[in-house]
Amino acid sequence: MSGLFENLDDALYEMANKSESNALQNIYFDSMRELRKQRSGIDRRFNQEVLRAYDSYWQTGEITIQQPTLDELSLESEMSLVDDEDLEDSLAVTNMVSKSESRYTRELYAMSQRFGYLIGGGSVDETLAQHTPLAPGVICNAFQISMAGVPVELPVKLVVYKLFDRHVMHYIGGLYDEINLLLGRAGVIPKLTPKVRRNPVSPSLRGEGGESYLASDSSYMSSSAPASTASAATEEVIQAELFSNLQQLLNLRRASAGGSSLLTSSLMLTPPAGNVPVVDTGELLGALSAIQQSNVVMLPQGRRVNRPLTPDEMRAQLVTDLQIARDGQVVRSLGDADNDTIDVISMIFEFILDDYSLPDAMKALISRLQIPMLKVAIIDKTFFSQKVHPARRLLNSLAQAAVGWNDTGDRANDTLYKKIEQVVKRVLNEFHDDPGLFAELEEDFSSWWQKEQRGAQIAEQRTNQITKGKEQLKSAKQIVSEELNKRLRTQNVIPEAVMSILEDGWKDVLLLIYLREGSESKGWSEALDIVDRLLWSVQPKSEYGERQQLLRGIPELLRNIRERLNSISFDQHKMAKLFKELQNCHIGVLRGGDSSQMHTAGTMPVNQYEIHFPDSKLVADPNSQLHDMAEDTISENDDFTQQAVDLETGEWLEIIDGSSKVRVKLSWKSNVTDTYIFVNRKGMKAMELTTFGLAKRLREGTAKKVELSAKPIMDRALDAMLDALKKTTSTPASA
Repeated sequence: MSGLFENLDDALYEMANKSESNALQNIYFDSMRELRKQRSGIDRRFNQEVLRAYDSYWQTGEITIQQPTLDELSLESEMSLVDDEDLEDSLAVTNMVSKSESRYTRELYAMSQRFGYLIGGGSVDETLAQHTPLAPGVICNAFQISMAGVPVELPVKLVVYKLFDRHVMHYIGGLYDEINLLLGRAGVIPKLTPKVRRNPVSPSLRGEGGESYLASDSSYMSSSAPASTASAATEEVIQAELFSNLQQLLNLRRASAGGSSLLTSSLMLTPPAGNVPVVDTGELLGALSAIQQSNVVMLPQGRRVNRPLTPDEMRAQLVTDLQIARDGQVVRSLGDADNDTIDVISMIFEFILDDYSLPDAMKALISRLQIPMLKVAIIDKTFFSQKVHPARRLLNSLAQAAVGWNDTGDRANDTLYKKIEQVVKRVLNEFHDDPGLFAELEEDFSSWWQKEQRGAQIAEQRTNQITKGKEQLKSAKQIVSEELNKRLRTQNVIPEAVMSILEDGWKDVLLLIYLREGSESKGWSEALDIVDRLLWSVQPKSEYGERQQLLRGIPELLRNIRERLNSISFDQHKMAKLFKELQNCHIGVLRGGDSSQMHTAGTMPVNQYEIHFPDSKLVADPNSQLHDMAEDTISENDDFTQQAVDLETGEWLEIIDGSSKVRVKLSWKSNVTDTYIFVNRKGMKAMELTTFGLAKRLREGTAKKVELSAKPIMDRALDAMLDALKKTTSTPASA
C-alpha cells in the first residue's frame, strides 16, 4: 500500500502532462491533491475491511463479500442493471481479482487447505477450504470499499486501481508464500507442496526482514507473473536499492583510485587508516546549513549571479567547519553513508551543470540548490529511490521550465527567472530539516507554470492561425493566377477590355470563391467556365454557326460577369466602361472580323502580360528578437538540409547571433510554402525561415538543436552517474 501511494502522484502527474485538454489536466491535478488528503482515510478503511473479513472467517467460516464474475457483469450490463460508471468500476476490480487468482493458483490452494485444516479442527473441511480470508477477492473488495467515498472522477479511480494492481496485488504472492511457509513449518499440512514458490516482495517490506526471506530461495523470481509485471517489479527493486548500488560502485572506484575520495584526492573526509571519531550526522547538517546561509551561496541582489560552490570548495569548507583535520592529520571523519551522499549529490549537480538543455544562467541558479538537496539526501535516503520525492520533483520542474528560457538581460522583469529565483531563495532561507517545504514549493511552482503554459499555448495557437491564414491566402492567389494565366497562354492577342476585366475584377472573384468554397466547388467551376466563354467570345468566328452561338450567348455571359463583379463591389462606372468596350469587341466578331481590329478596344500580346497578385510573402514580426532570413539562392542537399527537413514541431533550437543565444521552438512548418515558424517560450513568433535558410544556419553553426529527453533531469543524472561509475570500475586501475 505504501508503494501505491508513493507512486500515485507520479502517475497522475504524467497523465496530466499527456492530457489533451486543460479541463482534463485540472481533473488530474485536483484529484492528486484530494487523494493526498484522503490517504490516511483510504488506508484506514482498507485495513478495517481486510481485518473484518479475516475475523468473520474465523468466527463463522464464511466470507461475506460478493464479487461478481465477468460473465455476471456482462449479463448485468446487457440487462441495464448498472450504469456505465459502476460497471467500469466493478469490471476493473473483477479483472484484478481474476488475474490474481490465475497468477497465484498454487499459493491460494495451499493456503485455503491449511486454513480449512485449522478451522476444521485438524481435518480439512472441503466446504470451508473453498474460501480463504486473504483471497484476491477479499483484498480487492476491501480497496474498492475504501475508495467508494473518495470524490474523484472515474478515469482517476481507474488509474488508482491500476496502481493498486501493480504495487499491491503483484506483491500479494509474497504474503501467501510467507503464510504457507509459516504454517508448514508449524506442522499444518507440512508436505502439502514439495517446494513453495517464492514471489516478489514489496520494496517497502524488504527493509523489515524481507531480505532474509528473499535470500532463502533464489527461485523467487520464477513467479508466474507476466513478463511486463516482472519487469516493472525489477525496476522498482532497482530504484529501492539505488543508493546501495551507488555506494558499492563508489567504493570500487575509490579502491581503484588508491582509496582517495571520489571527487578529490587532496581533501579527504574519510581517514586513510585507523579508527577516529565519526562526525555526527546532526553536526554535519549544521555545518551544511551554515554553508547554505553563507554569503558564498546566497543569491546576490544584482543582475550577476555568482557561481555556486564547487565540490572541492564545499569539502574544503566542511574540513574547516567540522575540524576534520588538525596539523595536517585527519582527526575526525564522516560516516560512510554521509560521505557517499556528498559524492553522489556532487556528481548529480556536475551533470546538471553539463546539461546542454539548460541555459547557463539557469544552471547557475538551479545549482544553488546543491546544499539543500544534499541535506535532504542525508536526512531521507528515499530521495534516491523515490521518483516522486518532493525535492526531486521540484528540481525536475524547475529544470523543465528553464529549457526554453532566453536571457534578455533584464532579469528583474523576467517572470520565469524571478519565479525560479524566488523558489531558490525560499529554499536557501527556510529549509532546515523539514522536506515538507519542497512539496509546498513544488505545488506552488507547478500551478504557476501551468498557467504560464496555458497562456503560451493560446499565444502560439494565435500565431499559427495568423500564419496559416496568410499562407492559405498566398496559396489561393497562386492558384488563381495559374488558372488565369494558363488560359491566357492559349491566346495570341487579347482586347485590353477583357484583360482589364480579368486583372481588375475577375481574379478577386475567383479568389473569394476559392477561399470560401474551395477548388472542388460548383461556384469555382462556373467562374472558370465564364473565363473560357469570355475568351472564346472575342476570338474571330469564321463560321456562321459560331457567330449565331455567340449572339445567343452574349446576354447570359454579360449577366454572369455583372453578377459576380457586383458580389465583390466592383466599381460600377468602370464596369460600364469595360462592358461598352467589350460590346464593341463582340460587334466586330459578329461582323465576321477580328476583335483586335477594333481601334477602340485596343489589343496587346498575351506573352508580354500575365495576371498576378502583389507579393504576398510572409513578413516576420518586427518586434521579434530575430529577423527573417532570405532564402539561399544556391541550395545544398547535404546532412544539414536533411536535419532541417527532419526537424519536428515542438523541437527546440538555440540560435547564436554573435555573443547572444536565443532559444526558439518550431511551432509550425508548411509543406506548401516551405515556411518554418519558430516561437519563444511565451508562444510569440520569434523567427521565420525556409528549409534552406535553416540548413544554412545549421551548417554555419549559428543554429543548434537542443536535445531534450522525456526523462526528468534527476533521473537522467542518476542514470548517467551509474553508467560513469560502472565504466570506471570496469576499467583496470592502471588504465
